[in-house]
Amino acid sequence: MDLRFLLIISGIIVSLAILSIIITIDVKLKVKKGIAILRDLSFDKTPLYSIEHSLASCPKPVKIYLEHALALQNKMIHFASLKQIGEFRTSIDGEWSPMRADGHFLAMKPGFIWKSRFGSGFIPTKTAWLELLDGKGFGSVKFLGLFTILSPSGYEADISLLSRYLMESIWFPTALLPSNYISWKEIDDLNAIATLSYGTQHVSAQFTFNEHGDIAYITSHDKYRDFKGSFEKEQFTLHCKNYQIFQHIRIPSEVEFIWNLEGKDFCYGKFKITSIKYKF
Repeated sequence: MDLRFLLIISGIIVSLAILSIIITIDVKLKVKKGIAILRDLSFDKTPLYSIEHSLASCPKPVKIYLEHALALQNKMIHFASLKQIGEFRTSIDGEWSPMRADGHFLAMKPGFIWKSRFGSGFIPTKTAWLELLDGKGFGSVKFLGLFTILSPSGYEADISLLSRYLMESIWFPTALLPSNYISWKEIDDLNAIATLSYGTQHVSAQFTFNEHGDIAYITSHDKYRDFKGSFEKEQFTLHCKNYQIFQHIRIPSEVEFIWNLEGKDFCYGKFKITSIKYKF
């Protein structure tokens, strides 16, 4: 092979690697700025709620679950930062790709930033960034950190990420106490529907509990799936397992993301929490 050609190819690869590193650093700085905004919002003028008083107004299965989750904690969580590892795929028959992620969540009102990288190499094959700030959802998925694959925004992103926040409140469960944002409706001894309201936006999800009082899974019809360049609503289920205690809070440390498509379920994400830190 011609030496000149090899030098050109090597130069292109090195240039792409350097550009990818620069963009990765830029994303980290943006996320750091976003986290600072979230932390400021976490101590904004938000009404304080009594855990004991809020528990008294919960439907029976929700009350049992929250009593288990908060048995050793009597303070409201303001902010939660977590680290995850897992696997992700983009099609039913697709190969699983390893990933790791960091999530930063408000617990007194809806809001979060979540960033992840896919692949096991020094340079990630894909990066993803999702954020929900003041009711506005935004996302960015890039190939090699350079080329935009997907950048959802607008109504579908707002509703989908608000719905995701509602379901992922399992990781900072004081956010599931009845409040100005959350209301509950009991269905039976093992099921209840939570509705999250923020401004003019409303999303709901059905929480199903097991005989031990833990959340077994959560189902929502308010999440949009990206499909062939457009968005369509599909039933979504979040499965919960392997409950563990972090800073006296009992939460499911493993979850699976599943689209309940017509005729077949599509599990596209498996996530495990490796660490979580709370601010009370």
